[in-house]
Amino acid sequence: MPVTVRFGQFNIRDLTMEKLSDPEDPQALAAAKIIKKFAPDVLSINEMESHPEAPRAFIENFLKKGEDPADYPFYHIADTNSGQPTGFPPPFDYKGFGRFKGQYGIACLSRHRMDSGAIKNYKDVPWGQMPFGYCMEAACPEGFPLWSTAFLDIPIRIGETGVHFILLHPTVPLRNYMNLRRNADQLRFLERYIGGQSIPGVQSLPAGTPFVVMGDLNTDPREGVGTCEVIKDLLENEDLIRPGADEKTFLEGGGSDWPGEDRPGLLSARLDYLLLSRGRFILKDFHIFSPRGTPWWPVARRASDHFFIYADCELA
Repeated sequence: MPVTVRFGQFNIRDLTMEKLSDPEDPQALAAAKIIKKFAPDVLSINEMESHPEAPRAFIENFLKKGEDPADYPFYHIADTNSGQPTGFPPPFDYKGFGRFKGQYGIACLSRHRMDSGAIKNYKDVPWGQMPFGYCMEAACPEGFPLWSTAFLDIPIRIGETGVHFILLHPTVPLRNYMNLRRNADQLRFLERYIGGQSIPGVQSLPAGTPFVVMGDLNTDPREGVGTCEVIKDLLENEDLIRPGADEKTFLEGGGSDWPGEDRPGLLSARLDYLLLSRGRFILKDFHIFSPRGTPWWPVARRASDHFFIYADCELA
């Protein structure tokens, strides 16, 4: 029998342990209110501080409290390259941008059992060893990582089926040319990984493996934000279901001090994605929660500069 399941992706702006430790934090409360409203079965969170207690703090202090409490018995927080110095000269002086080590972690919350022993994090694969791309051995220091945050493969059993959840948060392709190329190469890595293609030092997904890609990819295929041609190639992959490719998921500003009104001239873009493998999933619904003109608008803008997105699917 088909299993109906909801997947969610939410970049919650700079969700630090300081915020998560305060049950009255307005931003975390707003984000939790949105998550509880839509209650995804598997949720990817970008920008949660990479601390072992961060997911539990969010669940216990926010998701399980108040109206419509939600529990996630299975969770994982990934180690990240954000804020880690390398000792190399600029622009290679940090593995990934961050004001402190672990600032922009990636977390997964699930109502379905994770295979914790089989989780993979390819954050340390050297950029210079990739068979594609900009940063060849001569261009960057030996061992400098491709990933500025992390690249996760989390196996989760849904019904009788094992599904691989691919969570990532590529580099913001701004500030310098290296960041632009790094974002492009991270997306090339993703396409090779889900396509079962060879990558040095990496075990790509076997052909036919059900997977879901979840993350803020920091690239808009239509607006010239980021590496447009690379994201277009990815979204045209015939092995992917790509719901809602044109809607905006990011509006500049947001956060705990945002009052909820809009201002002209703010950057808006499509940056967040849920991409499903063809063959096992039937897409039933997709939604971007950008509730302009409703009482939920101040809540959405207080929660983050990104909007929550979800996909309802049948897994055959």
